[in-house]
Amino acid sequence: MSPARHHNQTPMTKILSSLSSDLGIVIIAAVVLLAVYLLDTITPLGEPVWLLYFIPLVLSYWSERMYAIPTVCIVTLLFLIGGFLVSPQGIPVSQAILLRFTFFLFFICAAIILWAIRRRQLL
Repeated sequence: MSPARHHNQTPMTKILSSLSSDLGIVIIAAVVLLAVYLLDTITPLGEPVWLLYFIPLVLSYWSERMYAIPTVCIVTLLFLIGGFLVSPQGIPVSQAILLRFTFFLFFICAAIILWAIRRRQLL
C-alpha cells in the first residue's frame, strides 16, 4: 500500500480502528451490559436473557485494563440480582432463583478463568 493511501483512511476504517481500541472496547462492553440489563428487566422470569451477560465479559477480556474483567463481573452480578427483582413473573420464583444462582456460579467461574488467563498474558 502506498504511503499516501495509508494516510487517507476511509471513515469506516477510522470507526473500526477506534472501536477496536481499548476505550472502544470498554464503551462497547458498557453499552452491551446496559442493553442486556434493560432487556432482562422487561422480560419475564424464566427467559434466559441473562445468558447475554457473557458478551460483555468476553469483550472485557480484550481490554488492556487489568481490572476490566473483575469490574464487569461485579457489575453483571449486581445487574443479575436487580434484573431478578424487577422482572415480571414468568416462572415460579424458586425455579428462577435456582436458574440465576446456577448462572451466578458459572459466571464467576468464567470470570476467574478469563482473568487468570489475562494476568498470565500480561506477566
